[in-house]
Amino acid sequence: MLFKDRITAAFNDENARRRAAGLARLKKTDLWKAAGVTSGAVTHWFNGSNDADMAICMKIAPLLGVRGQWLFDESGPKHETADDGGNEDHAPIRLVDAKASAGKGQLVFSDDASKVLMFRRDWLAKNDAKPETTLAFEVDGNSMVDLHIIDGSVVLANRKKTEPVSKRVYVVWIDGKLYVKQLVKKDGMWWARSHNAAEADDYPDILIQDLDDRVVGRAFWCGFGL
Repeated sequence: MLFKDRITAAFNDENARRRAAGLARLKKTDLWKAAGVTSGAVTHWFNGSNDADMAICMKIAPLLGVRGQWLFDESGPKHETADDGGNEDHAPIRLVDAKASAGKGQLVFSDDASKVLMFRRDWLAKNDAKPETTLAFEVDGNSMVDLHIIDGSVVLANRKKTEPVSKRVYVVWIDGKLYVKQLVKKDGMWWARSHNAAEADDYPDILIQDLDDRVVGRAFWCGFGL
């Protein structure tokens, strides 16, 4: 199989997987940004005029869901089975573009390849999460600081866990925007609760109607820079 056949097959397979998972499609723009090359270089890969070198393959393979070595020369398994010195033991998690998602009722993922976050597959599995159903979301604001979810931090949410559990933290739609909130059930109703004791008056509980349509996923990790 020629390089152009391998990259085309991987590209099409990855987009088929994303469609099935309800995720935004992978674009060739994502590949040339991740590789640090021109759009023309990617065109040459797909039409067979030129092949990518090993270093480039290692950069773009995580986006394509294949092993870098296989993409380069078709040696070894197509999909990761062990760490061979590249990123095959890590999975790419795309960051949601919260502003672009606002008002749409559906998630819009960032087109910036630099906003793909890498996490160990075995760590995700231990948290009962799969790469294709995990999203990353950047927090805007201080409403959850008492739970150590600070402005500018990133949370991971499991899109397969949308059944609400009281006092657990979720990414939810509220008035067409995405938020990270604790869900609390009281008097038979569901409320989104903030946690900022110092500014409690600014963040009252929010009654949520039709909760089933508003839960994006349960948050299970938060990280931030120091």
